[in-house]
Amino acid sequence: MISLFQAQFSFMVEQLEKLVSLPVPEKQLVRIELPLPAIHLQGFLAAQACSEKAFWRDREGDHAIAVLGYSWSEKLTCRQDIPSAFSRARSLLQGLPSPVSSHCLCYLSFADRDSSVWPAFGYGMVLLPLLELVQTRKGLMLGVNLRASNASEYLEHIRKALEIIASLKYSQQLPENDFSFQPEGYKPDINTWRQMVSKAKQAFSSGKLDKVVLSRGARLKLDGEFSPWALLYAWQQANPHSYQFLFQGQGQTFFGCSPERLVKRLENIISTEALAGTIVRGTSQLEDSQLESLLMNDRKNIHENRLVLDDICHKLQPLCQSLEADRSHSIVKLRHIQHLRYQIRGVLKQGVCDEELLRVLHPTPAVGGVPREEALSFIETHEPYARGIYAGVCGVVGIRKSDFSVAIRSARLADGSLMLYSGAGIVKDSVADDEWTELNNKITTVLDILDDQQNRRNDISPFPGQPGLHTENNIEMTAPLS
Repeated sequence: MISLFQAQFSFMVEQLEKLVSLPVPEKQLVRIELPLPAIHLQGFLAAQACSEKAFWRDREGDHAIAVLGYSWSEKLTCRQDIPSAFSRARSLLQGLPSPVSSHCLCYLSFADRDSSVWPAFGYGMVLLPLLELVQTRKGLMLGVNLRASNASEYLEHIRKALEIIASLKYSQQLPENDFSFQPEGYKPDINTWRQMVSKAKQAFSSGKLDKVVLSRGARLKLDGEFSPWALLYAWQQANPHSYQFLFQGQGQTFFGCSPERLVKRLENIISTEALAGTIVRGTSQLEDSQLESLLMNDRKNIHENRLVLDDICHKLQPLCQSLEADRSHSIVKLRHIQHLRYQIRGVLKQGVCDEELLRVLHPTPAVGGVPREEALSFIETHEPYARGIYAGVCGVVGIRKSDFSVAIRSARLADGSLMLYSGAGIVKDSVADDEWTELNNKITTVLDILDDQQNRRNDISPFPGQPGLHTENNIEMTAPLS
């Protein structure tokens, strides 16, 4: 299979070399496609030394894109940059013979205030892959996108594509992780967390807020050889009905495995959801069913979920010809936790585009709060770290179809440390220590994977004083977290 895989890349080289001697086409984008045998996309990307790599996979497993090099990219500095960047993306894709099957990838930060943005990534980016391996139900396709606005740009992209192919390693084996990790601390720590929840409750009492989602980063110091690709793959195996995404910044990697959809558009049909309200999974089928029933009937969690549902429907209504939601909430089960969910479906009015959907939806009350601006202001004032892309958006922008995930259940690799993010919705009935436990539960899956993968195994819990599923809420890591 590897020989056939290599042969197709060699044939792509022949096609690209032929283009050099031909006249520059009179269109802004040229695409060449070849079928490939099925391979392990994450393993293939992990083997490559290309400095521009990205990955995205939809929640259903119907569509995955592995990116090597950018044909076009645009860095965003704030929310106001989204419309022009998305318009440019659509303009490029529209120039293809079959634009319906091609996409640009994108990520957006949670908020665009300077204090909220990670400098290595900026507020966001929209990118068109140079080389992409696109996996669908129909099979795997190699695509090369060549911008042709002028002769020099066209030839430069051919040269860059040839360089990437020449440097490829034809491996699809995920790297063997050979590392250990040591917890360095939480930000905020539990005492600061309790103060934040208390201040939120004061805001609820004064009528300024109905809900605010507060979050936390847990930093792990890594020692040895660590691959985010190996972790990402194992993460998806643990929670298979989730989006996958990986983007690289300046020496940093943001990646995750999110169960939450922001919005999916197919032509003018949209689907989204209110995902809020959490409880752990049971250790037996009976206990799991009992916990499910408890969550389905819990007043605090139902109220939290309903706030999200009402806000999303209120904001989408002006953009839709019709809009409907489930008549009752349902359950989404992940490996260690389960959530309440309402599914929402709509038909867009003529001319409504993706950037308008993002304008009204992002960030939803599931990661921000209600009212939105007051909640964002509270988060900016009281959270002691920058969320960056955590709780932001990762997805694909297309002509016929676009799909955006909420970037929860995510991590950032930087400077030999791994930051794990989790958040909890705070409402008037919230108990600070219970919400701290929820934060722990939401990173349990990735901690268990790391524990399995690390090279030095012992009987000590990764988080001091927190045995088992790391759900103790009265002991925090004492090392400072900067």
